[in-house]
Amino acid sequence: MIQLLEPAFLIEEEEPALDIAMPRVYRRPAAPPLTRGNGSVSRLVAEARRAHEALDRPALGKAYGELAVQFQPGIDWAFSCWEFLLSTEGCRFLPRSADEKRYCRGDYRVFTENDFRKSVYRAFKGCLLSYLEAPLSSPFEWYLRQTFWLTILKSYRALEEPQDPNQRRLTPYSYLRCSPYQFLNGYHQERVYQAVGQLPALEQQVVELYTLRFYREEAAVEKTRLSLNDFRRLRSAALRNLALTDRLSLILLVQIERY
Repeated sequence: MIQLLEPAFLIEEEEPALDIAMPRVYRRPAAPPLTRGNGSVSRLVAEARRAHEALDRPALGKAYGELAVQFQPGIDWAFSCWEFLLSTEGCRFLPRSADEKRYCRGDYRVFTENDFRKSVYRAFKGCLLSYLEAPLSSPFEWYLRQTFWLTILKSYRALEEPQDPNQRRLTPYSYLRCSPYQFLNGYHQERVYQAVGQLPALEQQVVELYTLRFYREEAAVEKTRLSLNDFRRLRSAALRNLALTDRLSLILLVQIERY
């Protein structure tokens, strides 16, 4: 059996430092009273309901803004759960904008505390709209206490799923490299793509889909219209060819799977 990756040839690309430090907080802060307690919540909810039913977006936006002020203690509490969320769920990543990609090789960036604060407000608005659309007799504060954190958590967990359903779920290190795949080292980038480009057409397509674009095996098989056995055979053949023609490129490609 041919050993394609030997420890002596292991090459690590230098990782950029994350702009967050992983905390160790495993107890969620206790939730305080969610409102300021001045008695205007029921009136604002009623105004929001009328605006929602009338499809009056400016009036709904005004009522939402005033409700966000009234529920600022609850929103501040959600902000305080950031380190708990990182500790229990791990970090997440967001696609970079076109402008951000001009200065960075990766297609993704770390989900930061500022992003989390925006997601808290989105969760609050989502809870309000869900409450307005449901025939509930319970107060909005009670409903929010039941659903606010679950909505935040669901939104955060959803970030783990690739935007492209054909892709495998990526690890944090994979997201730092991105899809389409970009090596952190420009020389590695040029060399690997040149080596892959010299493979036979089908082998090149298999490597491109599975290794460079992170496709799930099932999705890559469907894309290439090959059987699973043929797909695996071609992938193995591609790696063997790279081992003979450009071992460094082989090592870099195989290394992707370690992340």
